[in-house]
Amino acid sequence: MTEEITPSQTALFSAAARAAHPIVDQQPHLLRDEPAAQLCKLVTPSPLDFQLGQPEVGVLAAARLSACARSRYADASLSETRVDQVVVIGAGLDTTAFRLPSALDAKVWLIDRPGVLAWRTQLFDRAGLPDTTRHIAADLAEGFDVRLLGRAGVDLHRPVFVVWLGVSMYLHPADCRTFLGYLSELAAGSRLIFDYHLAPEFRDQPGAEYAKAVAAMAGHQGEPWQCSSTPEEMGKWLAEHDWQLQEDVDESSSVPEGFFANQEHLQPMKLVRLVQVMR
Repeated sequence: MTEEITPSQTALFSAAARAAHPIVDQQPHLLRDEPAAQLCKLVTPSPLDFQLGQPEVGVLAAARLSACARSRYADASLSETRVDQVVVIGAGLDTTAFRLPSALDAKVWLIDRPGVLAWRTQLFDRAGLPDTTRHIAADLAEGFDVRLLGRAGVDLHRPVFVVWLGVSMYLHPADCRTFLGYLSELAAGSRLIFDYHLAPEFRDQPGAEYAKAVAAMAGHQGEPWQCSSTPEEMGKWLAEHDWQLQEDVDESSSVPEGFFANQEHLQPMKLVRLVQVMR
């Protein structure tokens, strides 16, 4: 039986944002993602064409900032922790495996819906890109059992580095809290990097405008945004499951000092928070 192919427009949107950033924005660049560019060029119409053709459009610029800042944040944390088991949840067209530190002999597992993983495999094959990652098919809306990781080869007795970016906002708040509990069963020393959206009353105007534009697109594609929180509330959710909070920062403050002064199209916005927690 041929596995159903399920393209993810939000995954394409994110990949195009990562690919376009070093082309249309000024240095210093947060990230370079050439594999993402190769994947996006296989799709017609490609969101990369919109990024390259209209880099000044606010929603496109904000997408570049968000996609690159969060990936850079996760890459930096992984480099510092040196954990060699990496799990990317809601992977889509994630390219973390291409940016692993050369000295880190790490294995990468990707979790997403079966159809999305099949689509990813198809695009990688067409692009001639080596995908060394291991795939785990799961629908997070139906819950998650960490034993799936063990069955896929993850050593659950050792620390795991989990990347869960661009996903929490699509879950119902109760499901987001529950999911943090599922992951709390990982071994001591495990780390989780994730992001969440600030509650509407805590957003500034650029953040509110971006949220309105992308939420409409995501909802139209059948992937509506549902979850937002405050740092105080998120801290309580994490404490419920004994996660040790290491950092909870505005996405815009995670970039290098002086970054925005050099940018023509990118501007800070208060919408996304980046979080690092530890078992």
